[in-house]
Amino acid sequence: MTSATTHVRSMVMRSRGCVRAPLWALVVGLFVAFAAPSVHAAGDTPKEPAAIDEQIAVGTELVATSDVTLRRAVIVKGSRVSVTKLSRRGGHLASVDVELPDGYVLQRVAITTVRAFFRVAETTTAP
Repeated sequence: MTSATTHVRSMVMRSRGCVRAPLWALVVGLFVAFAAPSVHAAGDTPKEPAAIDEQIAVGTELVATSDVTLRRAVIVKGSRVSVTKLSRRGGHLASVDVELPDGYVLQRVAITTVRAFFRVAETTTAP
């Protein structure tokens, strides 16, 4: 077998792999979209993301709804953090910087993480 034939054969093998990879990704994507169970329990209605985003501003206190690890910081359920900075991308809230009770600031916490593990703390007004 000549060198040119081997080169052509390896190019054909590579091109078959390139066609199969996107097709495989499409099949997996469709499976995940339609066959995966829903993440929300029956009767559990998640809040609209836009409504949660409107409540978050600089100075807003967030309460952890479950234990979560953000980078190396472990935040336990019920802990309060404070929003110090909002980052927008394309006009939508993309991430926030949060200050932990010890003063350490976690930068660029994704808004999806905030929606999943935090809620806006209820403010109590003195009579």
